Amino acid sequence: MKKIISVSLGVILIFFVMLGLMSAYAHLTKKLDPDYKLVTTWGGPDEFAYPAGLKIFKNEVYVVDVNAHKIKIYDLEGNFLRGFGEEGEAHGQFKRPWNIYFHNDELYVAAYENDRIDVLSPDGTFKRSFGEYGTGDGQMEGPTALTIDGKGNIVIADFYNHRVVRHAADGTFLSALGVADDVGAADDRFNYPLDIITGRDGRFVYVLDSGNERIKIYDSDGNYVFKWGGPFGKNIFITFFEWFPFEGWFSDPKSLAIDGEGRIYVGDASNKRVQIFNESGTFITSFGDTGENEFGTIGGIDIADDGSIFVVNQTTRMIQKWQYKPDA
Repeated sequence: MKKIISVSLGVILIFFVMLGLMSAYAHLTKKLDPDYKLVTTWGGPDEFAYPAGLKIFKNEVYVVDVNAHKIKIYDLEGNFLRGFGEEGEAHGQFKRPWNIYFHNDELYVAAYENDRIDVLSPDGTFKRSFGEYGTGDGQMEGPTALTIDGKGNIVIADFYNHRVVRHAADGTFLSALGVADDVGAADDRFNYPLDIITGRDGRFVYVLDSGNERIKIYDSDGNYVFKWGGPFGKNIFITFFEWFPFEGWFSDPKSLAIDGEGRIYVGDASNKRVQIFNESGTFITSFGDTGENEFGTIGGIDIADDGSIFVVNQTTRMIQKWQYKPDA
């Protein structure tokens, strides 16, 4: 028995030593693309209580300030233009909104602690809402993001219910992907889905299954298609080492965005970088900075028409503007 215990402990020790060596190797070989340049920043604790979602609409930057219960709007250089929102449960009020989405000149708000989706005009005028607290059809618990697929359906990351819910354009419940409160790593289960985007042609919806550290792809009928992430779809053991930046692997991913060329941007928070993939999940490159501009927890990401990339650094409460400048 002592020999069995000794051998078992030896195997476990070797396993964790190998993980440590792999982590060190990943750390030493981590590459950040130098052609992506940080061009400006704005914000800070005096400007934002806790920024999260960010979207570009008609060359204006809309930032969701979660703990201020507001949406704040800036120009592309970071100059404040206006804002709206106040804490509350009533129509036109917010209780820790998390993320936003624009469609047909309407602003959709994932009203995180209101457990609903609010639809506003871009100036903040309330239009309609749907959803309520719960686990049943048409109910939500902590929606954190939404998108609209190629068929016009509204697809929502139902964070605390560990599922994705689909609604028709008028808010009517259609179906759920996953099972409420049934956390899992299988293809038909989720672990805190946090963000969601639609591919360029509308055929596929990309779900950031953050707790499983992977991206899962579904068609516009809600059928599972494929996934990527790593290692092996989930960082089960790497949480002990926290930093494992191999290409295409994630550690605590927080956000998604897609540009006009179909490149998908993933806020890979604990690896302190943004990774870029094509729509098939093939790694392209990654970028970030070191020192005082190093990424902390990465909130929202979006890309302007001129290709500028806007990233929320929640740790510093700053907005960073990046540009691809290979000749600079």
